Amino acid sequence: MRSITTYTGEFLMSPRNDFAFRLLFGDPNNSDILLDLLNAILPDHFQSVVCTDPHLLIPDTKKECILDIKALSDSRVHVDIEMQVLDLKSMEKRSLFYWAKMYLDQLNRGHSYHELKRTIVINILDYMLMPVEDLHTCFQAYDKTHDILMSDFFEIHFLELPKVHRCRVPYEGTDLLSWLTFLNAYTEEEIIMVTEGKPAIQKAYNNLQIMSLDEETRRLYEAREMFLHDQATRMYEAKEEGLEEGMKKGREEGREEEREGFVKNLLSLGMDDEFIKKATGLDQSIIDKLKKSLSLSTQ
Repeated sequence: MRSITTYTGEFLMSPRNDFAFRLLFGDPNNSDILLDLLNAILPDHFQSVVCTDPHLLIPDTKKECILDIKALSDSRVHVDIEMQVLDLKSMEKRSLFYWAKMYLDQLNRGHSYHELKRTIVINILDYMLMPVEDLHTCFQAYDKTHDILMSDFFEIHFLELPKVHRCRVPYEGTDLLSWLTFLNAYTEEEIIMVTEGKPAIQKAYNNLQIMSLDEETRRLYEAREMFLHDQATRMYEAKEEGLEEGMKKGREEGREEEREGFVKNLLSLGMDDEFIKKATGLDQSIIDKLKKSLSLSTQ
């Protein structure tokens, strides 16, 4: 289970767990933490940021996607931040879909194209993806022959946590390295080292300690860890057995299967609907549907 080794041996959540990440950075009371993280990743120097509804409805279907953190800056830049733990082999396509859906959703019927705003997707990965040494890659809409930027409205970032220690030098002294060290920390010592002179990271560390002391939040965290472990095991076994069809199905179901499995874990632990809505961002109707399916499976 992902957790941070502390001096006292007490339990401390890892922000690499996507549930803990959402709880920490998606809290309206922690908008200053989110702002500091975004300004460390992007060159925009936002003055303020607010979290918005993370639900993305898919037209002509009953499905929806739920982003980890969806935010809007003071300069009207739309940002999606994803903490991705499992290597589902579809991250690039998923990122393109999330970007396109966020961009499309800005345009209401009768509105003109000039009302569209810059849209950014940031992926923080707990695995290596890009075939380069650099831990931070950024993709935009360029003409590759003439190196002309068509528009800065399209932007997708990948930050690979496993590369933090092996390519620190270019980022030494930057807020980005401090935040990535915090997110990637395996020991409390690593966190304390990067909190010095960094009030936002210090606040994030304090909130992480408070979250870790809450019994119900810890149960949710552990339920999520259990689900991620089971998912990773199924993916590994499918790969080992050469079940390409099973792998394909798992990638296609992706976020929906993760979400439903997590909710069912919470329900089996006796969590009430309000707590589940807060933890997952799901509507009551979806929770009721999952409760019904869980009830039928146990009869």
